[in-house]
Amino acid sequence: MGNGQFRFSYFTPKYEETVAFYGQGLELPIIEAWNRTPDDRGTLFGAASGVIEVMALPCNTKSDHLWDDRPPQGAFMVIEVEQVESLYERTVEKGLPIQHELKEQRWGHRSFCVHEPNGLTLNFFSELEYVRCDDGITNRWTRAAEACL
Repeated sequence: MGNGQFRFSYFTPKYEETVAFYGQGLELPIIEAWNRTPDDRGTLFGAASGVIEVMALPCNTKSDHLWDDRPPQGAFMVIEVEQVESLYERTVEKGLPIQHELKEQRWGHRSFCVHEPNGLTLNFFSELEYVRCDDGITNRWTRAAEACL
C-alpha cells in the first residue's frame, strides 16, 4: 500500500458548525475546501499525519457519492499532538465540549477527549516518557519533569 494518505471522511448535516469546530475551535489547518454546489461542499483538515474530510450531507438523497447514509456509530478519532496540555487549555478556554478531562493513562499517554458537533469523540494525546526510578517504584510512565519525585 506504500505511503498513501490516511483520511477519515464523513458526511454531516451540520456542515458549517462542524467546519467551525475543527477550524476555529481546534485550530486544525485547512488543506483544501470546495463549494461546487449546495450538495457538493467539503473541507479537508490536517490532523497529525492524516486528514479529516468533512462533507456536507447532500439534500438530494440520490447522490452517487453517499456510500452509507447512517450517522457514525462506534467510531472515534485518536490524534497525537506534541503539546497536549496547551491544546487542552485552548480547548477549555474556547468552551468546546470536553468529554474526558486531561489525565495520564496507564498505557503511557496523557490525553483528553472532546465531542464534535456530530457526536464523534476526538481523543488527543501525547506520549509520556518511560523512566526508571531508584526509589523502589520502578518502570512507570510519567512526565520527565515529575520523574521520581
